[in-house]
Amino acid sequence: MRILYIIESLGSGGKERRMISLIKELLKKEGFEIELLLLSEDIHYKEIHELGLTIHSLPRNIKKDFSLLSKFNKLLKAFKPDIVHCWDTIASIHFAPVCKIKGIPFVNAMISTAPPILSRRSLRYIYNAVSYPFSDIILTNSKAGLASFRVPNSKGRFIHNGFDFERIHVKSSKESIRKKFGVDTEKVVGMVASFTQGKDYETFVKAGENILEYRNDVTFLAIGGGPKFGEIKNSVHKKNKAHFKFLGRQEDVESIVNIFDIGVLATYTEGISNAIMEYMIFEKPVVATDGGGTNEIVIDKKTGFLVRQQDVAQLTKKIKYLLENTEEASAMGKTGKERIEKYFSIDRMVAETLKLYKSCLK
Repeated sequence: MRILYIIESLGSGGKERRMISLIKELLKKEGFEIELLLLSEDIHYKEIHELGLTIHSLPRNIKKDFSLLSKFNKLLKAFKPDIVHCWDTIASIHFAPVCKIKGIPFVNAMISTAPPILSRRSLRYIYNAVSYPFSDIILTNSKAGLASFRVPNSKGRFIHNGFDFERIHVKSSKESIRKKFGVDTEKVVGMVASFTQGKDYETFVKAGENILEYRNDVTFLAIGGGPKFGEIKNSVHKKNKAHFKFLGRQEDVESIVNIFDIGVLATYTEGISNAIMEYMIFEKPVVATDGGGTNEIVIDKKTGFLVRQQDVAQLTKKIKYLLENTEEASAMGKTGKERIEKYFSIDRMVAETLKLYKSCLK
């Protein structure tokens, strides 16, 4: 089976990690030939170069450069893929019609979030829906995502993220990570997310500052980069700055998550979060914003707590509770790991994806 994957970039996002994990597992099997088309030169996940697959790069402004269509057509003629699997909205809009004309099954995986159900008049819905008629399958990573974007029942499918258990072998010890980032408190509460509009670091910071009014043995770690990084960092009151560490983008995220006592994800919209999966596989209780696909992975009061969007008081209360009830927090962490192992394995994700590909070919 020949598969062409298309993605805008290989930045440090969840869908990029998901795609690479899928490619790695497929390359271990016989009978698969895979090529990758990148539409920018942004590569955070350097391990892509270790996989030995052919990578095509077309770093152009896809919104204006219509020569991409002829270049894409030449790529299809040369590689002759059985399946084209695309992970971005703009690329899907451009390339799905070409595949439709050529009769090549097109798997459209552009949806990876799950906001409240969009109005059919909203630009965000229209922007995605343009490619629906030309796509054979519209694939999301959460059931909620299908509803959010009003995906037609005949084409909509969801496959939850799969965790690559090789990532639990941390590269650095807890002691070395603490020393590296200057963490000298007993407790660590962390959040792994980009500093973008969809993530709610404002609520995370406010809750952290509330907790520091009760106790001073907690460090709050923020891992990720993005346009709001400076704004959020500067919002911390000067008396609390020593208790907040803004680490930016990190390569060895797993080793940092390993020192957490609690994993937090405050957000405005989410599909299935890779950050939450990492928290859970490292046996960390989770406090996350309810809604979207988050309640498909976090079980309230069993693997952690779900809180209302932008509710500083509730987020504060749940983090404080877990800090004070360590035995219950530990039990939630263990339950979370068991849930990931049972329902969110990479083997399950790959098996379901292969089943989907075969259905397209039929």
